[in-house]
Order: sequence, then C-alpha cells, then structure tokens
Amino acid sequence: MRAPLLSHHEWMATEIARAHLRQQWTVLFREFDVVLCPPFSVVAFPHDQKPDQEDRTIDIDGGTYPYLSLIVWATVATPPGLPATVMPAGQSKAGLPIGVQIIGPLFEDRTPLAFAQLLESEYGGFARPPEIPR
Repeated sequence: MRAPLLSHHEWMATEIARAHLRQQWTVLFREFDVVLCPPFSVVAFPHDQKPDQEDRTIDIDGGTYPYLSLIVWATVATPPGLPATVMPAGQSKAGLPIGVQIIGPLFEDRTPLAFAQLLESEYGGFARPPEIPR
C-alpha cells in the first residue's frame, strides 16, 4: 500500500497541527514529568493471521472490532514526536501481561526510560507469559 501524496499546502497544514499538539504537551509537561496511558486497547490476545490486515478482527466484550481500531493508544505520542516506552505493569486474571505506556517531554528520551526503570524496581520487569490458548 502506498502512502497518500500530499500537496505542499496539505503537508504544511499537518506540520502546523503537529506544532500545536507539541505546544499543548509542553504546557502539560510543565506540571508533570511523564504521562501514563495504556499502550493498547486490550490485554494480550491470540492474533488473527488473515493475510489482509483490513480483514482482521477481534472480539471485545461480545462485540467484533477491526484490528486497526485497537491502536489508538499507541498513536498518542507519535504525531507530536514525543518519546515513549512501554513496559509491563501487571498481569490479567489469565496471567497475560498488561502494559503501561510512558510518554515523556519532547527531546527528553531518557525521561520515560528512567521512569520505566523506577517502575521496574518497584513492580518487577518482563516475565515470560503463559501459553495463550488458541
């Protein structure tokens, strides 16, 4: 799949929107060191291996959703170009990993990593999850 082509005007409008996002995050980071949010909409699950990603779905609480709708949290830091890291923060009742996304201020890549290190010292690090039933 090819990326859509943008005119220079469209590209500049996108860059201006990104600059506005960065400014809003800058204001937030004057008060907070990091922002914690989910890295994904659900805990670990068996993957749908259909060749066409548009055909892949997942069942959540009895509803069927497209795979691509799950990435909303993973894209929070991307448009403004913020550094982010993900680490395990617990386990589900089934023993599957639950992660936390740590977002830091622009150009402060070490901040989310340092926070992850603090979390790891309190809650432990990565552990091999149990086999997921298929």
